[in-house]
Amino acid sequence: MELSFSNILLIILLVYAVIPTALTRFCQVGVISRTPKGKGRVILTFDDGPDPRYTPQILDILNRYQVKACFFITGIKARAYPDLIKQITSAGHEIGNHGFRHKAAWLMGPCATTREITETNRTLEELTGRKPRFCRPSWGLFNLFSLWYYWSKGLKVVLWTYMSWDWTKLATPESITRRVLKKIQDGVILIFHDSDSAPCAAPGGPARVMAALPQILEEIKLRGLRVAPLEEIVADKKSKLSFKKIALFIWGLVDRVFRRFAGIKDIEDGKSFIWRLALRRYHGTEWRMPDNSLLKNGDYYIELHFNNDRLWSLTGENPSIERTAIIALREVRNGLPIIARIIKDDKQYGKAKVLLGITLLHRGSERLGFTVYDLKRGFFRTFTGWYEKLLLALFHPGGIKSLKSYRDKLSPKYVVMTRQELMRRYPPVCTPKDEAPRR
Repeated sequence: MELSFSNILLIILLVYAVIPTALTRFCQVGVISRTPKGKGRVILTFDDGPDPRYTPQILDILNRYQVKACFFITGIKARAYPDLIKQITSAGHEIGNHGFRHKAAWLMGPCATTREITETNRTLEELTGRKPRFCRPSWGLFNLFSLWYYWSKGLKVVLWTYMSWDWTKLATPESITRRVLKKIQDGVILIFHDSDSAPCAAPGGPARVMAALPQILEEIKLRGLRVAPLEEIVADKKSKLSFKKIALFIWGLVDRVFRRFAGIKDIEDGKSFIWRLALRRYHGTEWRMPDNSLLKNGDYYIELHFNNDRLWSLTGENPSIERTAIIALREVRNGLPIIARIIKDDKQYGKAKVLLGITLLHRGSERLGFTVYDLKRGFFRTFTGWYEKLLLALFHPGGIKSLKSYRDKLSPKYVVMTRQELMRRYPPVCTPKDEAPRR
């Protein structure tokens, strides 16, 4: 399968933005979108503030009814209105991170995503003296990096059960009240807004919320429910899945979608070999190989991909990256004769002139017959390095902490072997398991 530029963009969009958002928003993986039933509780949350026109009046209503809410604050407004932040916290309400400038995660790279979260956390901690525990991404959108960052820092991601749609142009106090009361029940998390300055927000939305809120709070009480603080819900909510299990679950889904679109094939049953393969055509300037042959524009090559499921199953109990690399090299050595067999017997893969992969685990690969090349500096190298380190942190038992001491050593590089060198070093050996990748 030849990847067009549009296919590559689609794959990047799916993996980086669409799938993480779908898994959290629709499958509720690793996020809080409602509370456990059985205790008659409802959660109130307010987004996009604070705002000097609306937030104090909403606080007065909440105080009158003696209920607590969680305000998801943007960092830029927290800096603009520090007295409002103190007013919210002194009233006993919780404050959460809602990004710094209310930017959509789909439109941000890893560095911008980090800044949005960390700058807001730093601002809120300076103003309140407490590190924020809760976060809600702007627009409820995620990217792959934002999910990883939230969970790795121990932040609780809080979404919602139902929207009040108070930010729309057609919203009225009556429509907000009607929508909320129609959905209100034990365990729901409701979302309102105490600011109308976010993109697409209709002017005056929070004023309509203020008009609707007293009736909503009265009805909650009449139905035998109570408004509970968010910290109470989180305190008695026991997570059944660890961060790593959640991340592995998400990555498994992302990886399957990516491989399907990218034409990356399993060898045999997909469980017994370290390799996954993709047949590609080379597009670029002539590349001179170690044996002086040339990889020319339009030539076929086999793109090598680690089977991370196989590698993880073999290294799950090993504490060091060196040990992981040794096991990977052993599996690579055992798998190369299989690839030679595939090239010999399969017409499509037989067109390949070169084996080519990109990996952090390149140390020692020269002994197997590969030649190692540096990647050119630029976006591709930076993105690939981040992606490979994320994978290694995810699949390695030591996780992110174990990578800190290796930061300078972990640089992605090309590993290349010509077809002639493969056949010379690893002549095909017929075994019962040998067969071409599944199509």
